[in-house]
Amino acid sequence: MINLKIVKYIKCLIFYLILLAGNQISGQVINYELVSINFAGNDVLSDAELERVIISKESPSWVFQFLYSFTAIGGEATYFDSLLIADDINNLQNYYKDNGFFKSEIKASFNLNDEDEEAELTFNINEGKFAVIGNFDLQNIGLVPNPLKPALVENFDVDEDQRYSSADLERMVNQGVRFLEDNGFMLASISEPIVIVDTLKNVVDIEIEFELGNQYKIDNVTVEKTGEGKTLVDDELLKQIVNIKPGEFYRNYNLQRGQVRLYRTNLFNSALVTGVVADTSGNSVPLRISTDIGLMHEVSPEVIVNNEDNSFNLGFGIGFTKKNFLGGARKFSANTSVAAQNIPELITSQLSDTSTFGYADFRLKMEQPFLFNRPINNSIETYVTIQKRRNEWNATLIGAILNTEFELPAYTYFNSLSIFLKWERSKFVYSDSYLYNSFFTALNSQGGLTVPEVDSIASLFTSNFNNTVVSNNAVVGFQFGANKTNNFLFPTSGYYLSFLVEEGNSLAYFLSKALGSEYSQPQYLKTLITGAIFSPLNNVQTSSFGIKFRTGKIFTYRGDNSKLPLNQRFYAGGSNSVRGWLARDLVPKDPSFDFEASSEDLDAVLLRGIIPGGFFILEGSFEARIRLFGNFGSAIFIDYGNSWNDYSELRFEDIAVAFGFGLRYYSDFFPIRFDFGIKAYDPNDTRSIFNKNFWNNFTFHLGIGEAF
Repeated sequence: MINLKIVKYIKCLIFYLILLAGNQISGQVINYELVSINFAGNDVLSDAELERVIISKESPSWVFQFLYSFTAIGGEATYFDSLLIADDINNLQNYYKDNGFFKSEIKASFNLNDEDEEAELTFNINEGKFAVIGNFDLQNIGLVPNPLKPALVENFDVDEDQRYSSADLERMVNQGVRFLEDNGFMLASISEPIVIVDTLKNVVDIEIEFELGNQYKIDNVTVEKTGEGKTLVDDELLKQIVNIKPGEFYRNYNLQRGQVRLYRTNLFNSALVTGVVADTSGNSVPLRISTDIGLMHEVSPEVIVNNEDNSFNLGFGIGFTKKNFLGGARKFSANTSVAAQNIPELITSQLSDTSTFGYADFRLKMEQPFLFNRPINNSIETYVTIQKRRNEWNATLIGAILNTEFELPAYTYFNSLSIFLKWERSKFVYSDSYLYNSFFTALNSQGGLTVPEVDSIASLFTSNFNNTVVSNNAVVGFQFGANKTNNFLFPTSGYYLSFLVEEGNSLAYFLSKALGSEYSQPQYLKTLITGAIFSPLNNVQTSSFGIKFRTGKIFTYRGDNSKLPLNQRFYAGGSNSVRGWLARDLVPKDPSFDFEASSEDLDAVLLRGIIPGGFFILEGSFEARIRLFGNFGSAIFIDYGNSWNDYSELRFEDIAVAFGFGLRYYSDFFPIRFDFGIKAYDPNDTRSIFNKNFWNNFTFHLGIGEAF
């Protein structure tokens, strides 16, 4: 019987020889650029994943060929090779089998354009009906301890109509091995699954055999240290950081978490936590902590150059870090920076002197990885900042930030939790000329008043305004969430939830009452809920569809909410929000604002025309992300949202809508994002987008990381 694969090779070879002979007669060999690869009949598997299976590659467009001639972007032209077709068909058939299509039929055809020297290749596919997973026969499952058995069996539970996929099977096998490794079976493995296909019933039965080995416990923990600072860190401290005790079951998850704790202390150039398999005895295994310890002191100078206040400003900064401060893997750091046109003048001037410009900042911070002998990461930071703006205002800011991050147990639903306390006392001293100019600019921009009238009103406002404004703002909050996505940088499945709750100024209020003083700042509760869900668009996890939803509310239960600082309010618009608008563009129509505020608030409202944000926000996104080639990708999105003074003001016609597309470069650390947003519906201008100037309706954003 003649092998069909050999016949295909012979046909392709004959065609290639005829084509070559014809070209030789004409005196030249024609290379046909492969400008198009098409797939027909593939209803379940997408073109994108099939393109990654075949050897033949579509030639890049002339734009990317041009870019490749002088950059690393794009690629060279690729040419049609008929000898690759047989291998392409074979690869496609194997890929279809790996995805449950055991009766698929694939044929190829091509078209050559002699005039343009271009070729088109088409694969005609009859997928057939896919096979579903029938039964899992789990060999040696009886050897698994009863408390672990239900969870392990559940890992291999599938829907009765679930399509067979070798990738899904591999994922379940790997999860099963990890589960066993995290429950003491350090040497557990699963043999190559036996896949039995019933092509008549389109059912796949799978047989898996477990190789468990012993269930190990930690025998003892040893430490190996190298590096310049190895004598400055105690062995017991390393054991405390890793936090794995003798007698515990060997868990691969605990080893990884202990290694992360070591790196977080910043004491080590490298750190590794491993079980010493060669030294196992019975059901016991020793644990080894290997570290390379760097220097305990670091000094980092910096030079500051900027053009703030429309003038050249020069400054310097210096930071000092002491690792393992007072033991316990604490890290102490001190940083100071100064920048001005004339630094000596800035340092020696009085706070009331408004003739200088610049700032000076001093910060102290201490971090420690333990609290009450538990692996709870803490940091406390305090700072003093002095700011001077020539002939405008001077400010002194004193603040402190306390943050606590809890390490939650494995397999809990919520896997992140932090509690924080922020306090800041600000004192602003305004010059009369600054206040007058600010009020004059704001009034004059409204129109309807003569210059003398504007001058008179601005002078009245200035004379009645308190030149010195002192405020205290204390925020207590916590944030917790669940990240169940399959990849931190490029999630293609799963979801995440985040909850933020902040309470403002109650501590400061009760302290003021205890001291018998008045407190005028509002007390409020700020809540924000963010969620997103992702689903793959193909089987090779190179494309995904994501949906984001976010809503928040600020409840002011004492005082006037108009006194709430602008930076504590909600704003929609920007690179991580509704991308047809710039940051903070979407705000309430009738804003609430008190003019006895900080200089930043006065600048924003009076001089830059920024409208104060709202106390309720609703926004969301739909986005398709596609990996194009290499580290490059693209996205298509629809965003919606706005902010209001209260949820009772929410109206459907007030929700802004934008659409657009983006380009991505996926570096090893984070994606670099270029997004182009277009206003599809503007609640402040309901005309059709076709009746508006395109460039006024278009916004460009550059960002780090995905929009959600």
